[in-house]
Amino acid sequence: MQTVRLPQSEVEKAMGARPKHIFISGASRGIGEATARLLGEDKHTLSLAARSYNKTLGVAMDLGTQRAQALRLDLSDTRTIDEAVVAAETRFGPIDVLICNAGINLATPLDDLSAKGREDFRKVIEVNLIGTYFLAQLATAHMAKGGRVVFIGSVLSRFGVPGSHAYTASKHAILGIVRGMAAELGQRGIRVNAINPGWVDTEMAHESLSRMAAAKGQTLQQATAESLNSQPLRRMVKPAEVAAYIKFLVGPGGDAITGQGIDISCGSVMV
Repeated sequence: MQTVRLPQSEVEKAMGARPKHIFISGASRGIGEATARLLGEDKHTLSLAARSYNKTLGVAMDLGTQRAQALRLDLSDTRTIDEAVVAAETRFGPIDVLICNAGINLATPLDDLSAKGREDFRKVIEVNLIGTYFLAQLATAHMAKGGRVVFIGSVLSRFGVPGSHAYTASKHAILGIVRGMAAELGQRGIRVNAINPGWVDTEMAHESLSRMAAAKGQTLQQATAESLNSQPLRRMVKPAEVAAYIKFLVGPGGDAITGQGIDISCGSVMV
C-alpha cells in the first residue's frame, strides 16, 4: 500500500484545525470576551471563567452551551480556582489552551501608608500573580503535547509609572513566570508566552485613566489624550486586535514561539 504524505503546510493546517479545549479567565468582558468570541468561531470547546458569572454565562450562551460553559472564578480564592479547573476538565477533558487574562488594577501610590493601601497592594499581587500562577499550575498538569499557555501581561512589564506599583510589579513577575514555565514545559511540547498590551479600549483601561485624571486634576479626555499622544500611533489597542494575536499564538503559527513577552502597544514600547 502506498503511503500518502501530505505537504507540511497541509499537516500544520490539519493540526491547527483540530478542535481544542480552551480555558479563558476573565472571559466576561474586554480582551477575554473578545478572545472567546473569536475562538468561538471555530469548533473549539470553551471553558469561560470570571467573577461575573452572569455576564460570562451570556457569552457562553451566545456561543452555544453545547460547546461553551461558564464557570465562577475568583483568583483571590484558591477554592474557586480548583473548582473551575476540575469542572472544565470534567466536562471537556484536559485543557489544551490556557489564556490567563483575568486581573485587576488598583491605585497603589507610594505615599499611601494606610491599612487600605497595604490591603490593595496585597490584593493586586494575590490576583494578578499568585492566583494566576496557581491557575496555570493546575491547568497545565494534564495538558498534552502541543498545548499553549498565553498570559495577558502589560507594557508595564517593561517600565514603571507612578501610583501603580502593585500592578507594575505583578506584570514584571508574570514575565518571569512565562520564562520559567517555558523552560520547564518545553520538554513536554507546551509553549508559554505573554502578550503585553498598551492601552486597550476596555473598562479597566478607562477606570485607570479616570483615576489618573482625578490625580492630576484633568478631565478624562485630557488624561486620555496625554497618554495616547506619547505613542507613535496615538490610539488605543482594540480588544479584537489582542484576540487576533492570541489566535495566532495558539495555532500552528505559534509553534516555534515560547518564552516571549510580545508587545501590542501602538509603539509605546520599542525593543
